[in-house]
Amino acid sequence: MNDIQYYVLINKDATVDKQQKEEIDKIELEFKDTKLPFSEKYIDVYLLSHDKNECKKYIEDLDKKIQEFFYIEQVGSEIQYTAFLDILGFSNHIKTEITNDYQAEDFYDTFNEVMEYLQFEKQDVFQIDSADYLKYIKIKHSWISDTFVISIEYLNEIKKEDENIIRGMMIFRLSMIIASIHHFMALKFGFTVRGGISSKYSCITDNFILGEGVADAHKLEKEIAIYPRVIFEQNIVNDEIYEIMTQQYRDNDLNFISKDCDGYYFVNYLAILQQIPPMIGKMFKIPNDKIKENAIKQKINVIKKYQNIVTDGLKITDEKIKVKYTWLNNYLGRVLLNKSFQKNIIDN
Repeated sequence: MNDIQYYVLINKDATVDKQQKEEIDKIELEFKDTKLPFSEKYIDVYLLSHDKNECKKYIEDLDKKIQEFFYIEQVGSEIQYTAFLDILGFSNHIKTEITNDYQAEDFYDTFNEVMEYLQFEKQDVFQIDSADYLKYIKIKHSWISDTFVISIEYLNEIKKEDENIIRGMMIFRLSMIIASIHHFMALKFGFTVRGGISSKYSCITDNFILGEGVADAHKLEKEIAIYPRVIFEQNIVNDEIYEIMTQQYRDNDLNFISKDCDGYYFVNYLAILQQIPPMIGKMFKIPNDKIKENAIKQKINVIKKYQNIVTDGLKITDEKIKVKYTWLNNYLGRVLLNKSFQKNIIDN
């Protein structure tokens, strides 16, 4: 469980009359002009607690004339998932294809489309009718060389009855982002992606990553994922969450997460193409009347690219490398030959 703190703060921008100001000035502060972590925001803290109910009671006990100016801010999250993604083939590409500043700039401009996409996801407010909780789901990310670290967290109080629904939606959204990165890397560079997802605490900023969640996700990527897949820590997907996430498709090869033969769930990036086309790059700028036509074209292009990657990979004589493409070949076969998948690619 991550460490969560609650602060009782005052709205410094609110307009107060003389009497209200006098009442507010009587209240003793715990901390004055305290900087929130990794933020430019400075706050006055009237109460700091690990118990939100204690904060609520504190405000309720204030004079009724000033209660409206106080609010509770949460620092930390009860649910957080961190994905550590390694771009396979990146190092060799840099060694053989990036030999001068012009090539480096061109590569950067293309690769930076992923960062622009992640920034879009970070700022986007995911909304579904009667699901107000979605606005509290926040994305963080960092990029270092051939590694992406992406964190998704829930920044609000969680009702017990909503917890598994929220977890399922967070897993879906993180899977959607990871699938988009899979497809972009395949289509643009012929790269594949391997990674791990942890549920432990991580601190993620644009240029700083730290925490047990990052370390565990990296360990999953390095020691267990092995193939071009992004796997979940085994405690993330329980039976109830899996039931919620698989209501649309009862086929392991069609769900947005799939259970592999070693018992690990992984992001089923091919299956996600049924609902969401490759999302990075110029897809954002396509006119509405052309979206479906272009989406189908993009889906087919990325599938062909995966098939080309497998064809080239299976020619490799090094068995330790070849086994990755054997897995990818079997994975492609299971999903692409599924009649329902073929129909959904065209219809959706």
